[in-house]
Amino acid sequence: MSSMRSRFHNQSAHLRALLDNDPAEAVKQAREINLDTPEPECFNLMVLRASILVDGGALTQQQDAIEEGLVLFRKLYSRFPTANIAYNLANGLVAATGTPPHGSDWLNHQERTRAYRAEARRCFWQAAQDADADSELRTQAWTNLANQFSNSSRFGEAHDAWLAALKADPENGVAASSAARNLIWLYSQGDCSELTRTEAIMLAKIAHRHHDRVIQYAGAQVAEQIAAFASALEDPPPRSPHTDPFISWVERQRLTLAPAVELVDTALGKLDWLMLPGILERDPDTSGMPPPIFAMFNVLKSDFILARDLAWRAADKDVWPATGRFGDTLDYATYGPDASALILAHRTALDLLDKIAVTANHYFEFGQAPDKVYFGKLWRGIPDKATRVRPLVDKVEKAIRGGATALYGLVELAEDYDSSAGILRSQKDLRNAGTHRFVVLHDFGDPTHSRQAPEIEHHRHEQVTEEVLRALRVARSAIQMLVLSISQHEQGLTERTTGLVGSLIVPDHY
Repeated sequence: MSSMRSRFHNQSAHLRALLDNDPAEAVKQAREINLDTPEPECFNLMVLRASILVDGGALTQQQDAIEEGLVLFRKLYSRFPTANIAYNLANGLVAATGTPPHGSDWLNHQERTRAYRAEARRCFWQAAQDADADSELRTQAWTNLANQFSNSSRFGEAHDAWLAALKADPENGVAASSAARNLIWLYSQGDCSELTRTEAIMLAKIAHRHHDRVIQYAGAQVAEQIAAFASALEDPPPRSPHTDPFISWVERQRLTLAPAVELVDTALGKLDWLMLPGILERDPDTSGMPPPIFAMFNVLKSDFILARDLAWRAADKDVWPATGRFGDTLDYATYGPDASALILAHRTALDLLDKIAVTANHYFEFGQAPDKVYFGKLWRGIPDKATRVRPLVDKVEKAIRGGATALYGLVELAEDYDSSAGILRSQKDLRNAGTHRFVVLHDFGDPTHSRQAPEIEHHRHEQVTEEVLRALRVARSAIQMLVLSISQHEQGLTERTTGLVGSLIVPDHY
């Protein structure tokens, strides 16, 4: 057995060294690996062969080698659906899809690779969420998932995932650098506060301090690029800690409505200062009244602020009136307005998604009846009879090709939320249970030991709290994508409009 392990170790070291020096030869030799061996040697050899085929295929642009590796990883995953195999399968899928191009072919690439990318997100998500996986695997899974989000204009979700990667490994300079570049790009759009740039510098300096870890995760070339990027930025100014516990919580949970996911600047006076851009008027007979989209957006913000406040207050039982008597169900369940507020916060946050779809339908003039618009269904048409693929609705595709690329982030988010296999499907399922049935929360013990009924879902209180925070961040990101897509569309309209354009200032409501 020891000789078998030694032989495998030598073979693995040889192929990985060859991968750096002659990847085409590494692919050739990987194809020659004999898999007709007993377990566990067969498993190890399959992983090795698949990894070399994927990595070498990507380096030499041999798509057939990548696909061969994917076949092996899928076979492995069907037998051993572990976090490690899921992570490797996801990387293989990303290698197969390639880097999305800039320009007019970007949307074609996203649509063509849609199934592979969705599968990759599911696999990265599984690896990142696995509490039993080691921190190195989880931090890299979060980093790669964030990259996938960013490639589809899901910038808020990408930032959340990069920060999750840093939580798993505070020295992950790859995640820190990627998050910094993301913020710098958003800052360059002109709508962010100075704190966006400050946070970007702080993240870049993390990457600079942990040069060796960057080499470990991404290689020497990427490490040098990150070092050059970070060294070009000055040191960030000092910040004083917040004295208000609510402000600290909002910043820590990344729940401000701003143009980017950023730190809280109390000098701005408001936590939630994200606003719509200037809107070109389409109806000349308006008597000087702002378009209806401003009222819609005000309600979106109001509902989000309420949902966030409910989540904050739900953590303190003492802020609610103790007016109710509740029977003890003898299973450590918790009842009262604090528990109900938590479920209501979750529902309110996710209800925003349908309202965001209604707002997009109105603004981009997709033409659907407002009472027939649903977030998960708005963006795509009926399945093609031959391929069973649902194509983008023509007007949605036209808006994206016209420059509103952030709209595609909403399209993809909707798929992750609405699809039965989507990474956010559990959010929709919990929302439906809290709306139409009963969700009971438990402080202690195992909820599965409660007396069961199909009308009731039993959950641990702390797990639902995390789901609520995640739902709020999903809603925040969706609102940010909506505003960015409108800004992109308005910029295009302005560039295409000839003649004089008058303006009407929409004042602060207060």
